[in-house]
Amino acid sequence: MNRDPAIQEETHSYPLMSGGPYMTSAMPDQHFNPRAAGTIIPRVDILETDSSVVYVCDLSGADGSQLNLEISALEIAINAPLTTPAGKHPGARYIYQERPVGSYTRLLAPPANVDLDEVKADFNNGLLEINFPKLHQNHK
Repeated sequence: MNRDPAIQEETHSYPLMSGGPYMTSAMPDQHFNPRAAGTIIPRVDILETDSSVVYVCDLSGADGSQLNLEISALEIAINAPLTTPAGKHPGARYIYQERPVGSYTRLLAPPANVDLDEVKADFNNGLLEINFPKLHQNHK
């Protein structure tokens, strides 16, 4: 079968990605960056209530005891290594593996008009929730 060379080249460029070059946001962009081997960009939801802004980060499989969270006025830095089942089974080797290997790493901008001195974070069931209380505004 004769194929257009441009299409054939594109197919060969993305052999392991089901979405090809048109990947959705559900597939983080570390797949496009070969320098990011071992880096997993966690998905983040941002919620707002009357009193706070909450960041919810999906860190499934991360070891909470090794989670590193740094918050400043300029950025939020999240780093958490993934645990692997093979580490719990001496002498085990993978015969098939779909789960990623490496560390979650993400830099985010903090929300505006929040009290950075009162931020609270909780890691439970693979989700990191960072709660930023809003600054109280005096209405005149």
